[in-house]
Amino acid sequence: MACGNLPRSPPVGIALRGDSISRESAMVSAHRRAVRMLPFALLGVLGCGDGMEVAIPFEARVGSEPFACGRIYTGVGTTGTTYEPMDLRVYLHDVRLVTADGIEVPLKLEQDGRWQTRGTALLDFADKAGLCTNGTQATNLRITGTAPEGTYTGLRFKLGVPETQNHLDVSTAPSPLNDTSLYWGWRSGYLFTRIEGRTKGLPEGHVMHLGSTDCAPPPEGQTNGTAGCTFGNRPEVALDSFDLASGKVVLDLGALFSGSNLDENAEVPNTSVGCMSQQADPDCAPVFSRMGLTHRSQELAPGPQAFIKAE
Repeated sequence: MACGNLPRSPPVGIALRGDSISRESAMVSAHRRAVRMLPFALLGVLGCGDGMEVAIPFEARVGSEPFACGRIYTGVGTTGTTYEPMDLRVYLHDVRLVTADGIEVPLKLEQDGRWQTRGTALLDFADKAGLCTNGTQATNLRITGTAPEGTYTGLRFKLGVPETQNHLDVSTAPSPLNDTSLYWGWRSGYLFTRIEGRTKGLPEGHVMHLGSTDCAPPPEGQTNGTAGCTFGNRPEVALDSFDLASGKVVLDLGALFSGSNLDENAEVPNTSVGCMSQQADPDCAPVFSRMGLTHRSQELAPGPQAFIKAE
């Protein structure tokens, strides 16, 4: 029953019997009304319309092994190379819970002043150990927010920063959008993912930086921002079997790189070692596919994304 439609408690009355007053009947009637109204009274105490608090944990892995800076993993990519983490941070936004009927209900992210702001969250799995010298010592392995009371069986969100926030002035943006190590100054936009690691064949490091590309200059009269990007590159993640009470979301670098040769870099002029979302870089194609994107196209990949799963 909606809060605005709660039944009003009838006024406490007194039963009349002719010219006499039955105080006993009045007391019984009042007691019964009080018992009937008790659940609604409790509802008011607990808060009407506040919804329920939600905390969703995230975990990073490399295949079956937990991700940790300072470790060395084996059997990664098409060559089965070694992989030593250097960074792992991911932005996400547009978080929705899904009912059994397929109805999407937005999760209102808490604005905590550090990891979440204006519907965008930063997941940080890198803690300065080993080769992870970027970012901070602190990590963030969950998102928190509120949603209407209900039964939910799925979770959906988008990787990256929404277009309305993607070209902010990083020097004045609120945390976590104020991290210059997650901002492409030469593209005036954020790195949606910063995934880096040293491999046997690429000792200086292989990078996977996802972000919007082919962005137009700022509109006339503006000094920052863009008139639009041809390739938004914001993958949709749909986890349609997710237990909100006990489930977690797993990011698997082993699955992300399963079709990539991390020991070699494609010899294409003006491209990075690994993938920085450039349309001319063939190294981007296999990781884009596993993220649910099609390289050099606005269309979704033929198959579902394989990078992120629910457990």
